[in-house]
Amino acid sequence: MEKTNFSQYDGKVKPLFPSTARFAGYPILGLGILALLSSLSQLFVNEINLLQLLIGPVFIALGYVMITSYEGIRLDTAFMRYRKYEWIAGFQHGEWLNLPTVIKITVTPYSAAYVQNDGIAPSFVVREGGLYRVLLSVEGSRIGIIAAIDKQEKALEKADLLKQTFGTEVIFLP
Repeated sequence: MEKTNFSQYDGKVKPLFPSTARFAGYPILGLGILALLSSLSQLFVNEINLLQLLIGPVFIALGYVMITSYEGIRLDTAFMRYRKYEWIAGFQHGEWLNLPTVIKITVTPYSAAYVQNDGIAPSFVVREGGLYRVLLSVEGSRIGIIAAIDKQEKALEKADLLKQTFGTEVIFLP
């Protein structure tokens, strides 16, 4: 297979926070909007202090970060490098590394499991199923580079784009 002229791939690998934290971000965002509207309406009627004025924007920012933050990967085949990064409120943090030769792309089932502990209630295990991992197998290593974790259809789309980028085969293991 021949490589295409795609030299960049930028993809979301997985959310930065677990699903319960992302879910909690919505009410926090809503409370922030209500607090902001309440403090703005009181601004012209009564005296309010700085803390009352700032609590709404702080809650809005916190909810936004909890909902939208994710881990991603950027591949730059023109310079043969890649970067795993964290996207938080529009900012990406992560360093560039040398990209080894990609010999194949594998799409496999993936299930995430983590322990949810809030310090008050008993801990419990949260499982996220129905996901697939797109793995770049690299030359001379048993460890690959995870390019995406997504639902099956999206994972296969991303694998196809990477197949065109690297000119390698895609192996799908259901």
